[in-house]
Amino acid sequence: MPDLEVIIFNQKLKLSYQENEKQRILKAVETLNKKWQSFSNLHGKVSDFKIAILISLELQDLIADTNNLKENSIESLKKEIEFKEKKSKENIENIKKLKIELNDKNEELNKLESILDDFHNELIQIKNNISKK
Repeated sequence: MPDLEVIIFNQKLKLSYQENEKQRILKAVETLNKKWQSFSNLHGKVSDFKIAILISLELQDLIADTNNLKENSIESLKKEIEFKEKKSKENIENIKKLKIELNDKNEELNKLESILDDFHNELIQIKNNISKK
């Protein structure tokens, strides 16, 4: 595993990491150092340990908020999926009903066409009978 030298809270550290973790570590170090700078007004007034605790509390609170947002988003997405599945099932049932109705109408139409064909044939036969006379 390669090593990475970083400075966190003005302390030089040597970290071992896996190659695919390097960018995440650098981003975490950057975040921590920005937080350290945001407490610069406390430097020299309170111990570095207390500042580190404040930063830890702030970051933990941020993690908790992020997790809550994620959980709420997941719940919201689950509800949306359930709603859409219900609507899909309703739509499928409506389609089935409409197909049955369409088949019934097609049968009616076929019967009417048959009746009209019979009438047409009768009319032709009557016409032919009249023509023969």
